[in-house]
Amino acid sequence: MEWKENLPDVRQWVPDSGQEVNLGSGLLQTCQAAQSRIIAEADIERRFNIHNYDSGLGVEDIVRNEFSKILPHRYAVDSGVVNDRDGRTAGDCDILIRNGLWAPVVKLGATPESRRFHFPIEAIYSAIEVKQTLGFAQLDDAMKKLVKVSRLNRPYNPYGHITENMHLRDLDHPEYVLNPLHTTVLGTRIQKGISFPELAMRFGQINASLNRDEMVTELCVLGHGVAMYHVPDDNSGHRESTFMSDRQDQLTMGMYLQDPDKAFYLLFVHLLGHLTRSVLEVHDLHRRYGRLNMRSEFIEWRNAKFNHR
Repeated sequence: MEWKENLPDVRQWVPDSGQEVNLGSGLLQTCQAAQSRIIAEADIERRFNIHNYDSGLGVEDIVRNEFSKILPHRYAVDSGVVNDRDGRTAGDCDILIRNGLWAPVVKLGATPESRRFHFPIEAIYSAIEVKQTLGFAQLDDAMKKLVKVSRLNRPYNPYGHITENMHLRDLDHPEYVLNPLHTTVLGTRIQKGISFPELAMRFGQINASLNRDEMVTELCVLGHGVAMYHVPDDNSGHRESTFMSDRQDQLTMGMYLQDPDKAFYLLFVHLLGHLTRSVLEVHDLHRRYGRLNMRSEFIEWRNAKFNHR
């Protein structure tokens, strides 16, 4: 056969379109499976606590493990203490999603498993407080922790700072930022006698007394629903707030109740969008947390060859 005989019809070389799971439904199923595992493990943990057995993994450890499995590897998922350049701290946080590629740890823990690692607030994309059972008191406690984190000294990263080490000043906009902090209260069940809408209304009312940079951005209770914030949109009526380029728009809280088995999926998709858009202000942490003003002695090498052209 000659090389040019019986050439294939390349128009037939198209991707299959069968009934296999596509990426969109695959992510949904992955998140639904993660939600089921978290709820089941949290229930086991709760029953062990009731019967005075030694506690296994904390619920926050279980949630942190699920985030670690499905988030891109560029994001580090840890627990630890958050500090700012002024020496203030928000204390120990359940889950911190941070930049582990560009930002250093301020202080190491005693062991790799320690929760007493200290991280700079500039390196944090998102802080999540986890509650095994969420009632009004637990909601208040979780929001208190997250508001403290939000009130640390965290300079804005201007809109032209398009990567961690590149700033195109012509792209700056005085009202836009690239590093808003995403914060979430995450519960695995609701206290008996309380509904998710009641929790969401309390969540919204507390946020109404806070500045935009201090408010908690999301509430999620697995198996019940999600509450998060939206801004007006000419096409769809409302779209999720990025807290970046819509900082002057009016916020409206949306509640998602129809598909409780998708609560973790909604949280994850919203969080992933935030992470993808965010660029943290970490380019000069060596100056902010390092001390370069130590006394030095200077030696001159007048005749050194490197000082003469």
